[in-house]
Amino acid sequence: MGVLFQPGGFQPFYRQPVSGLTDRSVDFREVFGEEAYAAERDILSANSDQEMVARAERFLRERMPEQDEHVGLVGRIVDGIIADRGIVQVDDAVRKFLINKRTMQRLFKEYVGVSPKWVIQRSRIHEAALHVADGERHDWAKLAADLGYFDQAHFIKDFKKVIGCSPEEYAKQQSRN
Repeated sequence: MGVLFQPGGFQPFYRQPVSGLTDRSVDFREVFGEEAYAAERDILSANSDQEMVARAERFLRERMPEQDEHVGLVGRIVDGIIADRGIVQVDDAVRKFLINKRTMQRLFKEYVGVSPKWVIQRSRIHEAALHVADGERHDWAKLAADLGYFDQAHFIKDFKKVIGCSPEEYAKQQSRN
């Protein structure tokens, strides 16, 4: 069983910078202490997935931290980055959200666990993967430029890092499916 939080939503429970969790997982008990043992037994003893979800939600709601204004701000920024194809650099997000660059970087470290640059890059690469999967022949240099890359080589390198193969290989895989 896992719980997916909105960007920034876990930090108020964890009360530490979530950047310390990047690329690792933590045991339920590490965050919620001894009471997590009983909650884990309760959640895992449910008779259905829906009941497990309801029990986990109840556990979290009973421990709901005070509202943190930064959670909403971080969520709006992440959603804005994903929605606005014009945001290709951190400075673009800084201008759009009228926030100091260093403040944005600190908020992301504390609440998201990764940098704004990482979120922008991942969003654009996922967008590229959707374009690649559409089955059409692509001009990789044009796609790279459309996504804010200055050259095709950096785009391909980032694509491989996030997706696991080059755009050309990914397109071939998608055409076989």
